[in-house]
Amino acid sequence: MKYRAIIVGLVLGTAYGLVARLLMETEVIEQFKTMSVAFLFGVPAVIGAITVYFGNESQKTSRLFRIFMPWVTILAFLLTTLITYLEASVCVVMLLPAFLLFASIGGITMGEIIDSSKRKKQTLNIFLTLPFLFAPLESQFNSPTSFRTVHTDILIHADKQTVWDNIKSVNTIKDDELKWSFAHFIGIPKPIKSELSEEKVGGIRHISWEKGIKFREKITHWKPYDSFSYDILVDHIPPDAIDKHVEVGGEYFDVVNGGYKLTEVDKSTTKLTLSCTYRVTTNFNYYSEQWADFIMDDFQEVILYVVKKRSEDSYLLPTAKSK
Repeated sequence: MKYRAIIVGLVLGTAYGLVARLLMETEVIEQFKTMSVAFLFGVPAVIGAITVYFGNESQKTSRLFRIFMPWVTILAFLLTTLITYLEASVCVVMLLPAFLLFASIGGITMGEIIDSSKRKKQTLNIFLTLPFLFAPLESQFNSPTSFRTVHTDILIHADKQTVWDNIKSVNTIKDDELKWSFAHFIGIPKPIKSELSEEKVGGIRHISWEKGIKFREKITHWKPYDSFSYDILVDHIPPDAIDKHVEVGGEYFDVVNGGYKLTEVDKSTTKLTLSCTYRVTTNFNYYSEQWADFIMDDFQEVILYVVKKRSEDSYLLPTAKSK
């Protein structure tokens, strides 16, 4: 009986999450979207409440059960969305922290209500409808837009000229040149190469990523051996190349501009800084920004690592030959 109660809560909680996600996919309720407070915070809270509600009497009184058993249901739900291709791995990873937190909040809240209320069934029914009642209200307000800039730097044991020659254009990057990256691990496509058309303001860097993704970087500032900046324009992103919720140039996220800055530490050491300004437009920008900052910095580290390795190899090679 002990495990039967757990299984019932697990199955029904997972089913509730799937029904909510399918309603978004089929757009039965137009205002109910994945990138909404109703889904990100409301649905996991209900999943947590369902999990605790169907526990047996001893489980319901356990604070550990109220906090952590909803996590099991959340993991089962998210795994199912991956298996059924309802969600991409990048979205599942980004959803996970908020889902775990609010599932626990839902579980604790339901436990407290069970302790103090005799109308347990009516309370559960109210829980089940809350995300769907809140979604139309939420849709009446425009999502705020936020711009942030991420700066990532690295020390390179090479002079500024060598580093400059390795950032203007970047020849095809081989897999063994790329360091392990969390961003790529969760499904963000890897960079392949960049080609600069003209070394001046107005020149275009043509950027290629995996899966046929292409960008243009239009040079807006150009100071040889010191710095250059650019505006970023999307050329082509094939369908299904990257999840629409994190797609560059999409409704919720865009990368606006960027640039490189070289700082001489000494004659044989250069600090290289890569900066990128992005835009997020969601109803939970603070949460989105934490993920965007982390992933942008992680992605930029990969680029800088390639430049560092190539610059140091080419800088040290003449020295080695002269010996």
